[in-house]
Amino acid sequence: MFRFWLQFPPLLVLPALLFAFALSGGIIHWLQCRSRFSPRIGNGALGLPTFVAVSTLFALFAGFLLADTMTRKDRASQAVQTESAALLGLGVGSEMANGNGAAIRAAIRIYARSAAADEWPRMLQERSSADTGEALLALMRTVHKAPIAGDVSPAVHGHMLSLMQKVVDARTDRIAIVTNHLQQFSWTALFLLGFITQYVLGMGFLDRPAANFSVIAIFSLAAVVALWLIAIQDNPFREPNGVSPAPLEKVLDALVE
Repeated sequence: MFRFWLQFPPLLVLPALLFAFALSGGIIHWLQCRSRFSPRIGNGALGLPTFVAVSTLFALFAGFLLADTMTRKDRASQAVQTESAALLGLGVGSEMANGNGAAIRAAIRIYARSAAADEWPRMLQERSSADTGEALLALMRTVHKAPIAGDVSPAVHGHMLSLMQKVVDARTDRIAIVTNHLQQFSWTALFLLGFITQYVLGMGFLDRPAANFSVIAIFSLAAVVALWLIAIQDNPFREPNGVSPAPLEKVLDALVE
């Protein structure tokens, strides 16, 4: 299913969901109670067990998608915390560099500023920033080439290289979280299950058009509320309550010269 609607602001996602389920519910109600196919459909009326089975599958699938969404948000938060902590560690280690500590700290500030100011808005659009990638490469080169003072153990430089790798891995992880669209298949399946549940529920009230309309409308409203709360958290960096660039901004504050 197309994912463009997931990039809408939260207050626009809601009417998009309402439109989708109102349209499908209206078509199903017309087909079951108002169309010329209604008599034939009436011969296949379904009972409560069928609805329970289908609705339970819909609820379980929604629960799994919500759990996966929350797991992705935890991963995103952990990636940002790891990235900022590793950058601060590099800043501390740079104080032991012989003459090149200032260059390392400057490269850290450029990268952190680019990640917070340039890449974050792009991640809300599920993209990365080429400029931030270049800043990361420049930081890597600076750390790799920086000579260490003669009275400092080479292990310090090795630890700085390890911290640099953590920065790379953390950025890769947070970018992968927003650019990996495997969940689009889950959303497609969830919508299809929702439409099937609408149809099955309506089949239990074929002899009463008003009741048919009411139960489809009530289920649709409940499904919209549930899917809306999941959809607005699909991108863990998007508001409300998204993962913020505050840890990276604190790196800039800590390395002010």
